[in-house]
Amino acid sequence: MISRRGMLAGAAGFTIVAPQAVLAQSGQTVRIIVPYIPGGATDVTARIMAEKLTPILGQQVIVENRAGGNTIVGMDIVAKSKPDGTTLLLGTTTLATNAALGFKQPYDPLKDFAPISTIVDIPLFGAMNVDLPVKTYAQFAEWANKQPQRVRYATSGVGNMPHLWAEQFRNHAKLNIENVAYKGASDALRDVMGGHVPCIFDVILPSATHVRAGKMTGLLIAADQRSPLAPDVPTVGEVGHKGLESAVYFGLVAPSGTPRPTIERLNQAVARIIKEPETAKRFVDLGYIITGSTPEAYQALLVKETERWTRVVKENGIKVET
Repeated sequence: MISRRGMLAGAAGFTIVAPQAVLAQSGQTVRIIVPYIPGGATDVTARIMAEKLTPILGQQVIVENRAGGNTIVGMDIVAKSKPDGTTLLLGTTTLATNAALGFKQPYDPLKDFAPISTIVDIPLFGAMNVDLPVKTYAQFAEWANKQPQRVRYATSGVGNMPHLWAEQFRNHAKLNIENVAYKGASDALRDVMGGHVPCIFDVILPSATHVRAGKMTGLLIAADQRSPLAPDVPTVGEVGHKGLESAVYFGLVAPSGTPRPTIERLNQAVARIIKEPETAKRFVDLGYIITGSTPEAYQALLVKETERWTRVVKENGIKVET
């Protein structure tokens, strides 16, 4: 995964483009397509960006939720939109994982979009039931590998980022665990806290909130630094598995063919927004890690992540209904 320092340094290297060299000159409304229903992390991120982009661009920026097909419906709308910067995508990890999982897509995610900038990462997080006879990752690994049957771990679904990462981690760490997929994180968390499933792999919130409240024990965070939301939970590197950092990452994407001045103008707008103290605090309070990148670094990330998860899917025999 590309380092956050590298992304930020690259973003800072752009020349600021004059406001006039922006999007379609007619004052059209700019849409940010969110390929999920309202209310989730992707939607929240898009609405923060829309609110902040409106005064910077001098155009109304709105969020349009177009869920369906494991994000393919919303992504297809953007891929086939006029490349003038007025229809954007709040891109997620599915830009890489849909291809890895073998989903049929009516576009090429690496060719039919023009990356603008990453925005934030939501690191993955492991936690376990407080009544287990272990309190640290090392103790958990030793305990799990002594069990006669595989220890179950909960995720919010098959083929999503927590599941893919957990399988990569399981394989690399040689852990005696297997996935129990739920239809959502809330049910998975409930069963872990209730003692029905020993542990969970999910994004950091709301798991870290339950860890801080003493309702679960933190295992690890799949980031290169500890989170202020769970400062006592070690990083994946600290538990001996550096290089397996992973996150659900969000970025802004335009249709392929969007003029370079428009891409640069939007890139500068994102860089400005994520550096604002008030906005940065909002993101940090949500458990996000602020990134930001050049368009080239974002494209390189998507290529690398597509290769990574394609390999994980193949090595672990992960199958989802397509």
